[in-house]
Amino acid sequence: MTLLDVDDIHTYYEHSHILQGVSLRAEGGQVTALLGRNGVGKTTLIRSVIGFTPPRSGSIRFAGEPIERLASHAIARRGVGLVPQGRRIFPSLTVEENLRIGGLPGRSGRWSLDTVYELFPRLRERTGNYGGELSGGEQQMLAIGRALMSNPVLLLLDEPSEGLAPLIVRELERTMSRLKETGLAIVLVEQNLPLALAVADTAYIISKGRVVFHGDPDIIRTDDEVRTNHLGI
Repeated sequence: MTLLDVDDIHTYYEHSHILQGVSLRAEGGQVTALLGRNGVGKTTLIRSVIGFTPPRSGSIRFAGEPIERLASHAIARRGVGLVPQGRRIFPSLTVEENLRIGGLPGRSGRWSLDTVYELFPRLRERTGNYGGELSGGEQQMLAIGRALMSNPVLLLLDEPSEGLAPLIVRELERTMSRLKETGLAIVLVEQNLPLALAVADTAYIISKGRVVFHGDPDIIRTDDEVRTNHLGI
Protein backbone atom coordinates (compact mmCIF):
# COMPACT_ATOMS: atom_id res chain seq x y z
CA MET A 1 0.00 0.00 0.00
CA THR A 2 1.33 3.44 -0.94
CA LEU A 3 1.44 5.51 2.22
CA LEU A 4 3.19 8.61 0.89
CA ASP A 5 2.63 9.78 -2.69
CA VAL A 6 4.63 12.81 -3.81
CA ASP A 7 3.64 13.82 -7.33
CA ASP A 8 5.52 16.34 -9.49
CA ILE A 9 6.30 18.86 -6.76
CA HIS A 10 8.14 22.11 -7.37
CA THR A 11 9.60 23.72 -4.26
CA TYR A 12 11.40 27.05 -4.05
CA TYR A 13 13.50 28.98 -1.56
CA GLU A 14 12.42 32.49 -2.54
CA HIS A 15 13.46 32.64 -6.24
CA SER A 16 15.63 29.50 -6.20
CA HIS A 17 13.88 26.56 -7.87
CA ILE A 18 15.10 23.65 -5.73
CA LEU A 19 12.78 20.71 -6.49
CA GLN A 20 11.90 20.58 -10.17
CA GLY A 21 9.11 18.07 -10.62
CA VAL A 22 10.03 15.44 -8.03
CA SER A 23 7.81 12.38 -7.58
CA LEU A 24 8.26 9.69 -4.95
CA ARG A 25 6.27 6.90 -3.34
CA ALA A 26 6.82 5.25 0.03
CA GLU A 27 5.15 2.03 1.10
CA GLY A 28 4.11 0.95 4.58
CA GLY A 29 6.68 -1.24 6.34
CA GLN A 30 9.48 -0.29 3.92
CA VAL A 31 12.53 1.95 3.92
CA THR A 32 12.70 4.38 1.01
CA ALA A 33 16.20 5.85 0.63
CA LEU A 34 16.87 9.31 -0.83
CA LEU A 35 20.42 9.53 -2.14
CA GLY A 36 22.47 12.13 -3.95
CA ARG A 37 25.27 14.64 -3.56
CA ASN A 38 25.03 17.48 -1.04
CA GLY A 39 22.77 20.34 -2.04
CA VAL A 40 20.64 18.52 -4.62
CA GLY A 41 17.32 18.85 -2.79
CA LYS A 42 17.02 15.82 -0.49
CA THR A 43 16.42 17.80 2.70
CA THR A 44 14.13 20.16 0.79
CA LEU A 45 11.99 17.15 -0.12
CA ILE A 46 11.77 16.18 3.56
CA ARG A 47 10.85 19.79 4.42
CA SER A 48 8.18 19.77 1.73
CA VAL A 49 6.59 16.59 3.09
CA ILE A 50 6.53 17.79 6.71
CA GLY A 51 5.23 21.22 5.73
CA PHE A 52 8.20 23.44 6.60
CA THR A 53 8.70 24.46 2.95
CA PRO A 54 5.48 23.65 1.07
CA PRO A 55 5.71 23.11 -2.68
CA ARG A 56 4.37 25.81 -4.98
CA SER A 57 2.87 23.18 -7.27
CA GLY A 58 2.33 19.43 -7.36
CA SER A 59 0.68 17.24 -4.74
CA ILE A 60 1.65 15.33 -1.61
CA ARG A 61 -0.79 12.70 -0.39
CA PHE A 62 -0.44 10.82 2.88
CA ALA A 63 -2.68 7.80 3.44
CA GLY A 64 -4.67 8.95 0.43
CA GLU A 65 -5.32 12.49 1.72
CA PRO A 66 -3.69 15.70 0.42
CA ILE A 67 -1.33 17.32 2.92
CA GLU A 68 0.68 19.78 0.81
CA ARG A 69 -1.28 22.76 2.13
CA LEU A 70 -1.42 21.70 5.78
CA ALA A 71 0.64 23.21 8.59
CA SER A 72 3.47 21.04 9.90
CA HIS A 73 1.74 20.38 13.24
CA ALA A 74 -1.35 19.12 11.39
CA ILE A 75 0.82 16.81 9.26
CA ALA A 76 2.47 15.47 12.41
CA ARG A 77 -0.94 14.76 13.95
CA ARG A 78 -1.86 12.69 10.93
CA GLY A 79 1.08 10.38 11.64
CA VAL A 80 4.25 11.80 10.10
CA GLY A 81 7.29 11.95 12.39
CA LEU A 82 10.57 13.77 11.75
CA VAL A 83 14.12 13.19 12.92
CA PRO A 84 15.82 16.34 11.57
CA GLN A 85 19.38 16.68 10.38
CA GLY A 86 21.56 17.68 13.32
CA ARG A 87 19.17 15.97 15.79
CA ARG A 88 17.87 19.26 17.30
CA ILE A 89 17.36 17.93 20.81
CA PHE A 90 16.88 20.35 23.71
CA PRO A 91 20.23 20.45 25.57
CA SER A 92 18.78 22.04 28.74
CA LEU A 93 16.04 19.41 29.15
CA THR A 94 16.49 15.90 30.52
CA VAL A 95 16.20 12.81 28.36
CA GLU A 96 12.74 12.11 29.75
CA GLU A 97 11.62 15.69 29.18
CA ASN A 98 12.87 15.59 25.59
CA LEU A 99 10.93 12.39 25.00
CA ARG A 100 7.72 13.66 26.56
CA ILE A 101 7.81 16.74 24.33
CA GLY A 102 7.52 14.38 21.35
CA GLY A 103 4.14 13.04 22.45
CA LEU A 104 0.98 14.29 20.75
CA PRO A 105 -2.33 14.47 22.67
CA GLY A 106 -4.90 12.21 21.10
CA ARG A 107 -2.40 9.96 19.30
CA SER A 108 -1.77 6.56 20.83
CA GLY A 109 0.03 3.44 19.73
CA ARG A 110 2.91 1.14 20.56
CA TRP A 111 5.37 3.91 21.47
CA SER A 112 5.61 5.23 25.02
CA LEU A 113 8.43 6.00 27.43
CA ASP A 114 8.67 2.31 28.29
CA THR A 115 8.80 1.05 24.71
CA VAL A 116 11.30 3.73 23.66
CA TYR A 117 13.47 2.72 26.59
CA GLU A 118 13.16 -0.91 25.49
CA LEU A 119 14.40 0.09 22.03
CA PHE A 120 17.18 2.25 23.50
CA PRO A 121 18.19 0.89 26.94
CA ARG A 122 20.96 3.48 27.12
CA LEU A 123 18.35 6.23 27.28
CA ARG A 124 16.75 4.60 30.31
CA GLU A 125 20.15 4.72 32.03
CA ARG A 126 20.45 8.40 31.13
CA THR A 127 16.84 9.43 31.71
CA GLY A 128 17.74 12.17 34.22
CA ASN A 129 20.69 13.53 32.26
CA TYR A 130 20.39 16.70 30.24
CA GLY A 131 20.41 16.45 26.46
CA GLY A 132 23.61 18.46 26.28
CA GLU A 133 25.39 15.85 28.40
CA LEU A 134 24.80 13.03 25.93
CA SER A 135 27.21 11.68 23.35
CA GLY A 136 26.42 12.08 19.65
CA GLY A 137 25.10 8.54 19.44
CA GLU A 138 22.92 9.00 22.51
CA GLN A 139 21.56 12.26 21.10
CA GLN A 140 20.59 10.45 17.90
CA MET A 141 18.82 7.77 19.93
CA LEU A 142 17.01 10.54 21.76
CA ALA A 143 16.01 12.28 18.52
CA ILE A 144 14.59 9.04 17.12
CA GLY A 145 12.87 8.22 20.40
CA ARG A 146 11.32 11.68 20.56
CA ALA A 147 9.89 11.25 17.05
CA LEU A 148 8.54 7.80 17.93
CA MET A 149 6.69 9.24 20.93
CA SER A 150 4.23 10.82 18.48
CA ASN A 151 3.38 7.27 17.28
CA PRO A 152 4.00 8.02 13.61
CA VAL A 153 2.99 5.83 10.70
CA LEU A 154 5.73 7.39 8.56
CA LEU A 155 9.14 8.43 9.91
CA LEU A 156 11.32 10.93 8.03
CA LEU A 157 15.01 10.47 8.90
CA ASP A 158 17.36 13.19 7.65
CA GLU A 159 21.06 12.20 7.74
CA PRO A 160 20.83 10.13 10.95
CA SER A 161 24.39 8.77 10.75
CA GLU A 162 26.02 12.20 10.41
CA GLY A 163 28.95 12.55 12.79
CA LEU A 164 28.54 9.09 14.34
CA ALA A 165 31.29 6.53 14.93
CA PRO A 166 31.16 3.33 12.81
CA LEU A 167 30.07 1.22 15.78
CA ILE A 168 27.10 3.52 16.42
CA VAL A 169 26.23 3.52 12.71
CA ARG A 170 25.94 -0.27 12.83
CA GLU A 171 23.63 0.05 15.82
CA LEU A 172 21.58 2.60 13.87
CA GLU A 173 21.23 0.10 11.04
CA ARG A 174 19.87 -2.50 13.47
CA THR A 175 17.47 0.07 14.90
CA MET A 176 16.04 0.92 11.48
CA SER A 177 15.61 -2.76 10.69
CA ARG A 178 13.71 -3.26 13.95
CA LEU A 179 11.49 -0.26 13.24
CA LYS A 180 10.72 -1.59 9.77
CA GLU A 181 9.63 -4.88 11.31
CA THR A 182 6.96 -3.01 13.31
CA GLY A 183 5.34 -1.88 10.04
CA LEU A 184 6.65 1.68 10.24
CA ALA A 185 7.40 3.32 6.89
CA ILE A 186 10.72 5.20 6.76
CA VAL A 187 11.96 7.79 4.29
CA LEU A 188 15.72 7.96 4.80
CA VAL A 189 18.04 10.73 3.60
CA GLU A 190 21.55 9.40 4.04
CA GLN A 191 25.07 10.16 2.78
CA ASN A 192 26.42 6.88 4.17
CA LEU A 193 25.76 4.73 1.11
CA PRO A 194 26.50 1.31 2.69
CA LEU A 195 24.08 2.08 5.53
CA ALA A 196 21.35 3.30 3.19
CA LEU A 197 21.66 0.32 0.84
CA ALA A 198 21.71 -2.14 3.74
CA VAL A 199 18.29 -1.08 5.02
CA ALA A 200 16.50 0.27 1.93
CA ASP A 201 13.77 -1.58 0.06
CA THR A 202 13.77 0.98 -2.73
CA ALA A 203 16.01 3.93 -3.56
CA TYR A 204 15.78 7.27 -5.31
CA ILE A 205 18.73 9.33 -6.46
CA ILE A 206 18.17 13.08 -6.77
CA SER A 207 20.41 15.33 -8.86
CA LYS A 208 19.90 19.06 -9.37
CA GLY A 209 16.36 18.92 -8.04
CA ARG A 210 15.20 15.99 -10.17
CA VAL A 211 14.89 12.24 -9.68
CA VAL A 212 17.49 10.61 -11.93
CA PHE A 213 17.16 7.04 -10.64
CA HIS A 214 14.49 4.98 -8.93
CA GLY A 215 14.83 1.27 -8.38
CA ASP A 216 16.25 -1.65 -6.46
CA PRO A 217 19.11 -0.70 -4.12
CA ASP A 218 21.05 -3.69 -5.47
CA ILE A 219 21.38 -1.89 -8.80
CA ILE A 220 23.17 0.97 -7.09
CA ARG A 221 25.32 -1.49 -5.18
CA THR A 222 26.44 -3.40 -8.30
CA ASP A 223 26.27 -0.87 -11.16
CA ASP A 224 29.43 1.24 -11.29
CA GLU A 225 27.95 3.51 -13.96
CA VAL A 226 24.95 4.45 -11.81
CA ARG A 227 27.17 5.28 -8.84
CA THR A 228 29.67 7.24 -10.95
CA ASN A 229 27.14 9.21 -12.98
CA HIS A 230 24.66 10.02 -10.24
CA LEU A 231 26.58 9.82 -6.95
CA GLY A 232 30.09 10.72 -8.05
CA ILE A 233 31.69 7.67 -6.46
